[in-house]
Amino acid sequence: MTSPKMFAQSSLIAAACTALALLASSLPSLASDTSLSPAARCDRAAGSVYDTTRNTAFDPVETEEIVIGVALSACREAYRHERSPRITFQLARALHRAGDTGKAMVLLEEAAQAGHALAMVNYGVLISERGHASEAVALYRTAAEAGNVLALYNLGVAYRDGAGVSADGAEARRWFERAAAAGDEIAAFNIGAMLDEGVQLGENDVEAARYYRVAVDGGSIDAMINLALMLEHGEGVARDIPAALDLYRKAAERGDEQARARYEALTTPVPAETAEAGTAAIN
Repeated sequence: MTSPKMFAQSSLIAAACTALALLASSLPSLASDTSLSPAARCDRAAGSVYDTTRNTAFDPVETEEIVIGVALSACREAYRHERSPRITFQLARALHRAGDTGKAMVLLEEAAQAGHALAMVNYGVLISERGHASEAVALYRTAAEAGNVLALYNLGVAYRDGAGVSADGAEARRWFERAAAAGDEIAAFNIGAMLDEGVQLGENDVEAARYYRVAVDGGSIDAMINLALMLEHGEGVARDIPAALDLYRKAAERGDEQARARYEALTTPVPAETAEAGTAAIN
């Protein structure tokens, strides 16, 4: 079951080892470059790909790749000079990465009240965790109206799970559809899973497989496994063991143990004595 997202990044980024190597090589310039304004240094150290107000002169920074000391220094200085919603959000992002959730929440609320859509989403997640789910949904809705993809996704989760609103599968699908159209592969996976399970939406294996394919194209490991299972057993698609194996292999290469187990089960030869015993039992 997928959860609401906050401080998220796109899955379409370079491999972790490459990203870390590039990050390490850039540390000296991040820390010592005084040719940039404080705001620009903050932008470079803590800009999010999901922030439509982000300074696009710099590449976005994956949450896990925020260099805490550099980002806090740059964004605190920028915040002293200008308390724009963007800078306020980026400082909150750095503080949350550093584990200071309390200060991050204060700044997220400040940025949200100033109209920053991504701050609304992240503040909504935090207050929802503290028992204020309906207030979180109101924030997601406002951010969604501004076109924020995480807000679209989180509204889908809220309606699917009945968190802050009455559970409504059709409404959940509507928001997930909008998030998927904006490029969120997990939203596409969620629609596939709902159609696959047939609980909140009518069961439709053909449509489920179609959404899983969209999610697979976006890199979703869960979608790879679910689509592989459908291909293995011929559910909603023609049975295709080679295609199933390819998906299991790709998911296994990314560390999924369930996928590894299915791949090995389908590719390990059956011992002759086991096959003979099975034939004798059938006879």
